[in-house]
Amino acid sequence: MSSSKKSILTGVMLTAGCSIGAGMFSLPVTASGMWFTLSTICLILLWFLSYLSALYILEVNVNFTPGNSFDTLVKNVLGKKWSAITGLSLAFLLYILLYAFYSAFGSILSNVFKETNIPSGVLGLLFGSIFAIIVWWSTKLSGRISTILVSGMVITFLFSMTGYSFQVEFVNLFNTASSNNEYAPYIWAALPYIMTSFGFSSIVPSLYKYYGKDPITIKKSMFIGSFAALVVYVLFIFVVFGNISRDAFVEINKSGGNIGSLVEALTQSGDKGLVNTAFSLFSNFAIISSFIGVGLSLLDYAADLFSFPDTPKGRFYSACIAFLPSGILSLFFPNGFIAAIGYAGLVFMFCLFFIPFLMVQKTRKQNTESPYKVKGGNLLLYTFLISSIMIAVFHILAKLNYLPTW
Repeated sequence: MSSSKKSILTGVMLTAGCSIGAGMFSLPVTASGMWFTLSTICLILLWFLSYLSALYILEVNVNFTPGNSFDTLVKNVLGKKWSAITGLSLAFLLYILLYAFYSAFGSILSNVFKETNIPSGVLGLLFGSIFAIIVWWSTKLSGRISTILVSGMVITFLFSMTGYSFQVEFVNLFNTASSNNEYAPYIWAALPYIMTSFGFSSIVPSLYKYYGKDPITIKKSMFIGSFAALVVYVLFIFVVFGNISRDAFVEINKSGGNIGSLVEALTQSGDKGLVNTAFSLFSNFAIISSFIGVGLSLLDYAADLFSFPDTPKGRFYSACIAFLPSGILSLFFPNGFIAAIGYAGLVFMFCLFFIPFLMVQKTRKQNTESPYKVKGGNLLLYTFLISSIMIAVFHILAKLNYLPTW
C-alpha cells in the first residue's frame, strides 16, 4: 500500500497512545501547586515544545531510509560515542519507568488489601511479576493483552470522566474557598513532570517507516494525536481539581504522590459507585498497559545488547535483566512513583530534546537541500534548546529543594 493510501488515523492513534498512559496520573499531583488555570496554560506550552521536538526529529529522519531507528540516526549524525550515551540513557529511562509502575501497583493494591498488612513493595513486586511473565512468554501475547487493556482504558476513561464531570465543584476548581492563593511560585518545579506526559516524539522513526517519505502526513498525524492527548490531560485535571480540594493535595504529596493516594481521594469525593469503579479500573488498565509496553521495549533492548536468542530460555534471561532491577528497587523503596517520573523527565529531556537539537544543527550545516525543514530557522531552534535546558535546570533545583513544591 502506498503511503498516500495509508490512513492518517493509524499515525494519530500511535501518537496519542505513545503519550497517554500511567504517567498522566502524575499531572494532578505535580501541578497541584499551580492549580487548574496555570496548569492548563503550562500543558499547552509544553505540548507545543514537545511537538517541536517531534518535528526536529522528523527533519533529521527524512534524510535516512524509512526503517532506520533513532539509534541509527544518532550514530550517523553525531557518532558512536553519542549513540552509546543515548542508548544507555534510554535504557535508564525504561528502568526508571518500570520502577515507577511497580511502585504504582503497590500503592493501589495496598488500598485494596489494607487488612492484610502486606507491605506495598511486596504487593507491587508480586503483581508486576504476573505481567512480566506475560511479556516473557511472547510478544504476541503481550500485544493481545495490550489491545484488551487499551480498549478497556477508553471505555472506563470516558465513563468515569463523564460521571465525575457532573460532580465538579467550581469552588474546588478555582480554589475560591482557600486562603492560600499563591500559584506562580509552584510552576517551575512542576514543568519537568508535565513534560514527560508528552513522550510522543519517540514514535517519529516508526511513523516514518510506516508512511515512507511523506513528512506532511506524518506531521498532521502527530499534531492531531498529540493534541488529542492534550485535550485528555486538560479534561483529566479539570475533573480531578474539580472534585478534590487543593489543600487535600498536601497530604497526597506527603504520601509520595502515588497513584493509590490520588485514586482513593477521587473515589471518596463522590457517591457514584459505578463511576468510582470505572476510574479504579481505568487507573489499573493504564498502569498495566504502560508496564507491558515499557517492559517489552526493555526486554528487546536487553536481548539485542546481549545477543540472547528469541527462545524461552533466551527470553527468560532477557526478562530477568529487564524486570528484576526495577522490581527489587521497588521492594525497598515502594513510594517513589513521582520521584521516578521526575528522573525519567530529566533523561527524557536529554534524549528527545538536547540530542535532536544537536542532530538538526549538524544536519542543517551538512545538508541544505533537506526534503523537510522546520520553519522558524535558528531563532526557533535555539529557543527550543534554551527552553529545554531551563526545564532540566528547574528539575535539578527542585531536587535540591531550591524551588517551592506544594
